[in-house]
Amino acid sequence: MEGRSITTSAAESPEIQYHPPNPPNQIFILSGQSNMAGRGGVVKDHHQNRWVWDKIVPSECSPDSSILRLRADLRWEEAREPLHADIDTGKVCGVGPGMAFANAVRKRSDSDSDVIGLVPCAVGGTAIKEWERGSRLYETMVKRAEESRRYGGEIKAMLWYQGESDVSDIHDAESYGRNMTRLVKNLRHDLNLPSLPIIQVAITSGGGYIDKVREAQLGLKLSNVVCVDAKGLQLKPDNLHLTTEAQVQLGLSLAQAYLSNFC
Repeated sequence: MEGRSITTSAAESPEIQYHPPNPPNQIFILSGQSNMAGRGGVVKDHHQNRWVWDKIVPSECSPDSSILRLRADLRWEEAREPLHADIDTGKVCGVGPGMAFANAVRKRSDSDSDVIGLVPCAVGGTAIKEWERGSRLYETMVKRAEESRRYGGEIKAMLWYQGESDVSDIHDAESYGRNMTRLVKNLRHDLNLPSLPIIQVAITSGGGYIDKVREAQLGLKLSNVVCVDAKGLQLKPDNLHLTTEAQVQLGLSLAQAYLSNFC
């Protein structure tokens, strides 16, 4: 019997059909909860009774052809706000710290050929126990991180902003440091990056036992882990999420922490 010719669509085999024209060589994981995903500029539309993004993009967050984003379908595209729109799909996303961070790092690059790749993974309202190894969030983050380096790029750091969902319960707050230590060690092991730099943010909102969570974040004693303190940054009227301007400030601070400690 004669053989048949079989045509396979791009949708069926994206790994064969798709190759980014200029894949990133410097990759950064963005993870945590809503203040990493970004709520800057998200406001209530009282006429339609829903939350919307005001679409105001500060110059520090402007798109650049040398800054890419890994989409939910694991394809690279030019990064632009909101970075987490197809990742944190349960809420409306706005400006986060990622683009300001990437632009600041890109400007300090020694090579015009450097391409930055951002891997958004943050999901609003998540506690650190939801990021345990084996959980959907953790395994999705690892999968996305592994896919991000398929074309030879190097994962340079993970940026982590999370903890507001761990301040309500005393047990959660007191165990935060242990849980964060486990997360860092597991991620480094599973990505085979034993010295992966981690830049975490000490939270500035959430109430409850926030001081205990902040104490754990600021006092974490692990190699190649640094902390940027968000205390004092401007909050929106909900007293939980950073304003657009505060997100820009945070992104620049994260970039400074990365450049000062790991470059």
